[in-house]
Amino acid sequence: MSSSSASGDPPAGPGRVPFDLGAPDFLDPGALDREARRIFDICHGCRLCLSFCPSFPALFDAIDGHEERGEGEVAALTQPEIDRVVDLCYQCKLCFVNCPYTPPHEWAVDFPRVVLRAKAVRAKQHGVTRQDRFLGDPDRLGRLASHLPGVMNWANRQGALRQAMQRAVGVDHRRNLPPFVRPTFADWATKHRGPAPAAEAVDPARAVVLYGTCLGNYNYPDINLAALQVLEAAGKQVVHLYPRCCGMPMLDGGDIDGAVRNARENVRAIAPYVRRGVPVVVPQPTCGYVFKQELPFLVPDDDGRRVAGATLDLLEYVDRLLATGALKKEFPGPGPGRVAYHLPCHLKAQNIGTRSAAVLRQIPGAEVQVIDKCSAFDGTWGMKQEYFDLSIKYASKLVRGVTEAAPQTVCSDCSLAGLNVEYGTGHRPVHPIQVLRDALGLVPPFRWNAR
Repeated sequence: MSSSSASGDPPAGPGRVPFDLGAPDFLDPGALDREARRIFDICHGCRLCLSFCPSFPALFDAIDGHEERGEGEVAALTQPEIDRVVDLCYQCKLCFVNCPYTPPHEWAVDFPRVVLRAKAVRAKQHGVTRQDRFLGDPDRLGRLASHLPGVMNWANRQGALRQAMQRAVGVDHRRNLPPFVRPTFADWATKHRGPAPAAEAVDPARAVVLYGTCLGNYNYPDINLAALQVLEAAGKQVVHLYPRCCGMPMLDGGDIDGAVRNARENVRAIAPYVRRGVPVVVPQPTCGYVFKQELPFLVPDDDGRRVAGATLDLLEYVDRLLATGALKKEFPGPGPGRVAYHLPCHLKAQNIGTRSAAVLRQIPGAEVQVIDKCSAFDGTWGMKQEYFDLSIKYASKLVRGVTEAAPQTVCSDCSLAGLNVEYGTGHRPVHPIQVLRDALGLVPPFRWNAR
């Protein structure tokens, strides 16, 4: 395999930043084309990621077709062929996790980020599509739906209305959707617990920031409530903050400006606590990944780097509490029995091991089988009409693994991944923190009605 691209460009070189939004050529189509072809050339010579997602078969089939016709390799790729590779990527990050050439390797291969860059360039040239604007702003939809969640949830079950939604914004009419609730978790927390204390008023030795996520705020608030209960049982002062969505849905649609705005607002709200040494825990893997890995690019200053460095996945943090004895291993509540635990790709991308499974195994009687298969959902990709069938197809191994486990409890940290599990099995996964909360004998002080 050659170490240079088909266009003759040298390798990226050590220290190169692969996703530098401030670079003068970041949104330049020519610079993007050179970088994409450089990375595609390396992928073509390696092919380790062939089975990970639809992007790689599309890329390799296109290259092989040109070779068979004697038209060259990567250099012969047409723009429609490149666009198809970009559109088929659902940002699972598995290629990055498994690639031997990611930074700091001199070739600096970052396939997922070159895809995000391509979407940003396309958005600059043609604007963000109506579909991506709709799917990219869960806060706007969540605020609206939370006023009349019963009506919204009813509408989402009506075939004719779902067909109309499909025509209007491209959400597949077959896609099962997250329920909406009232009140939002942020509203409930403010009413029953008061506003979040100022950073100066918390005890850094026992405080922890719980970033609420859009799914935890508008759709699955019991996850946030369970997190709050477990953390407080460990003696923690929980500061619940949810300024805005993490921004990943906007990145998926090429809306770099929107993602940066959200990231700056989140950093502005959270950084004062982090400066005092308070950690940040995130219940949803994608949001945690964005905080850990993307914030330094979206907010390239000291506060952005501080928040990224202070962020932990929720169960990563809880596992530490159990290990140190801060959270007592006393389980008077019901255990989960036989558990099929789905390991989300965006937890694998955080390189923290199977912390959720480790926590669940400490519950007496729990038998945990890890299903290490991709859900093929992503935040927006699996909702789109044009990719729904592929999403279900690529999630079939996960669905089969869950079914074969014959579980009493199905678990996943990722609520959106759970939609494909639910679609394929009929079982709605619960978050591991909910299982732990119940096993600890902690009774929820409030229950949401998502009808």
